[in-house]
Amino acid sequence: MQLPTVAATSGCLWSFQSSDTDSRSGAVLTIPRKGKWILVSLIAIIGVFYLLTIRRGNYWGDDYALYVHHAVNIAEGRAYTDTGYIYNPDLPEYGPRAFPPVFPLLLSPICAIFGLNFHAMKVELVIFFVLILAVAVVYWKNDIEWLYLLALVAFLGFNPTFWAFKDEVLADLPFLFFFYATALLARGAPRDGPGWWKWAVAAGILSYLAVGTRTVGVTLLGGLVLYDWLKCRKITRFVVLAVSVCVVLALAQRQVFGNGEQSYADQLHPTFASLATNLKEYPRYMVLLWTRSLGKSVSLFLFGITTLLAFVGARFHFSEKSNTPLEVFFVPYILALLVFPFTQLRYLFPLIPFYLYLMLLGVGKLRNIVRPLWAKAVFATVVVMIGISYVAAFRNVVYDVIRQTDGRPSFNQLCTFIRSHTDPTDVIIFRRSRALSLFTSRPASVYDYKNPNRLADYVGKIHAAYIISSPIFEEDRDTLIPFIRGHSSLMNQVYENADFQVYRVTTYEPGLTGPTVADRPSPENASR
Repeated sequence: MQLPTVAATSGCLWSFQSSDTDSRSGAVLTIPRKGKWILVSLIAIIGVFYLLTIRRGNYWGDDYALYVHHAVNIAEGRAYTDTGYIYNPDLPEYGPRAFPPVFPLLLSPICAIFGLNFHAMKVELVIFFVLILAVAVVYWKNDIEWLYLLALVAFLGFNPTFWAFKDEVLADLPFLFFFYATALLARGAPRDGPGWWKWAVAAGILSYLAVGTRTVGVTLLGGLVLYDWLKCRKITRFVVLAVSVCVVLALAQRQVFGNGEQSYADQLHPTFASLATNLKEYPRYMVLLWTRSLGKSVSLFLFGITTLLAFVGARFHFSEKSNTPLEVFFVPYILALLVFPFTQLRYLFPLIPFYLYLMLLGVGKLRNIVRPLWAKAVFATVVVMIGISYVAAFRNVVYDVIRQTDGRPSFNQLCTFIRSHTDPTDVIIFRRSRALSLFTSRPASVYDYKNPNRLADYVGKIHAAYIISSPIFEEDRDTLIPFIRGHSSLMNQVYENADFQVYRVTTYEPGLTGPTVADRPSPENASR
């Protein structure tokens, strides 16, 4: 995208350089032709590496199953929320009633053409990651020298955390792309002159794609407003149109796909304790950016060095350059992360490329603080340490099948039994209910493992016909298996394999809501 040189609005001057210049020194930072080819080649190599190391199977964390089930429904013309997943309001953190539809829409062509082909879905995620690297290059090509840009692509692209995440069919990588693409467009779009409204519409569509991929993307709207306010001391018509387009598309989404993702609100009960926990946990997650393959002490030491360099880079970035949309977008995004009472490393993905940028900017600016030779030595030391930690991590990772859910033979055997010996309307309680619903087409729900006293009531409330337990899951060992032993007179074991046990509920607990299970032929018992 060629950014305009100057676009002026009433009371606000927007100046965007089409060449790579430092705002204070006037030095031109050009990427030589050879450098461009090297950058393109490196991104291509990273993409090929990811494609060649895609693993079969999925992890027990089954957010992916609900996304894929939505995609299958879109491809087959069924109701979007017809997934069989029974939402448990007592355990909202397990997952909402439904996920936003953009990621399932992106997966639906694969489901329509290839069926339940997870390899093809992971290829799509790799493509998004390659696009993220490309957008990062375009975004920062004006701000750091091309050799540091090359290092940024390498550090991000070969990071073992991102590499492992390519095998999780989740919305985070598409969201990361839409987040950065929106920031890139907002940075370069004219606020006045011919065609300004086209840029505003494009910004609205991109921001909607972020919102429709992950609900937290709504923070982009606040970021767009805040960015223009900081630059112009007013809310421009560009932002008004962009936000309006996004809101209209979001309202249309609700009409077409429903509003099941609004059950995220059930999780929003922030407290001072949860805020303190988040402030403590997220820095720990950032340390994991540099893997602990060489030990915790080395990881902390490396994180300390890179963070110190990032502070140096931040000092120069915020003193020499005007604010760009990206760091302004982080203000509402980080606030949302802090008040959300659950933490995960993937929530920090939007911050990681910016952290790497600041760190490499800090390396480059060391020449203004220490002798150039010392600056080069620091850069070489950081590259070597990160490279060694990456190599050690990749030497220890597993490249074959992910032996969880559909990559675990015992789970596939369990699903075969459920499909063959239960009725399509039978409700099943299982720790990973969304995965079970996806692979068996049976309604399923998770139990509230935090409050065992509610379990019996919940069995009756949803008229559960079967309960599946497994010692694989800590919650089952602590809660479900003791519950089954304590209520053995109310259920019969009908199946068992190496990892799973299936119990048919014969009678609900006396005095609880819900009728006695209707008599019907019991499934034949099966042993190991």
